[in-house]
Amino acid sequence: MSLHTIKLVGTTNGSQAAVITAERPVFGYLEMVDWIDGDFTDGVDAVLTVTRTSSGTDHTLLTLTNANADAVYYPRRVVDTTAGAAATGVYDRFLIDGDLVLTIASGGASKTGGCIVYYSTE
Repeated sequence: MSLHTIKLVGTTNGSQAAVITAERPVFGYLEMVDWIDGDFTDGVDAVLTVTRTSSGTDHTLLTLTNANADAVYYPRRVVDTTAGAAATGVYDRFLIDGDLVLTIASGGASKTGGCIVYYSTE
């Protein structure tokens, strides 16, 4: 397994929002997200998604509400059975196959922060 990182850090605009897109597509498995609160105003919300996927469907990887302090997250998805139903209590890593995008809301005007995404390739 090879571990890689992508840093998604940016500065909010006058509307207290920011959209930060990775400079290159990512292909691998999401391992961890290291949230960096920076100097965002308390009440900051963030959504990490993967866009421009092979299927053309965007996927939400992590949603943070009132992310007022630095934190580490290990997002996982519910695994499906062969019948397409959720397998109770069974989780696995997200597959990333496109552009990582971090969207910030309510971060305060001209405030900086973001995250570091850790992903593996096998």
